[in-house]
Amino acid sequence: DIDEVLRIEYRTRLLNPRWAEAMANQGSGGAYEISQRFTAMIGWAGTTGFKDGWVYDQAASTYALDEDMAAKLKKSNPEAFRNVVGRLLEANGRGIWEAKPDVLGKLQQLYDDADDILERVKTD
Repeated sequence: DIDEVLRIEYRTRLLNPRWAEAMANQGSGGAYEISQRFTAMIGWAGTTGFKDGWVYDQAASTYALDEDMAAKLKKSNPEAFRNVVGRLLEANGRGIWEAKPDVLGKLQQLYDDADDILERVKTD
């Protein structure tokens, strides 16, 4: 069953604290790899209908809402960080994930801040 395969993949990689920290510590390349996992997660959801909300809740908590992790990702690869947050917002917008209103608000603010920094509207 593809849903079970995806659950195992997310538990062993994307949501595994050791994997997350190892990737974040690799700098730009690690942040890019994390970002690509978020893109793939949205792709799999679109093609298979996989909508386990706990995956998105944990992904948001681990990579976007955790201040230390977010700072690492923003510093090493701001474009990748913006993609991570953007994919979470996309998941919510497409009905793949129902984010809590406060989480959605935080994600939108993080995205706007990352976008402003990348567009040189403000500095970090």
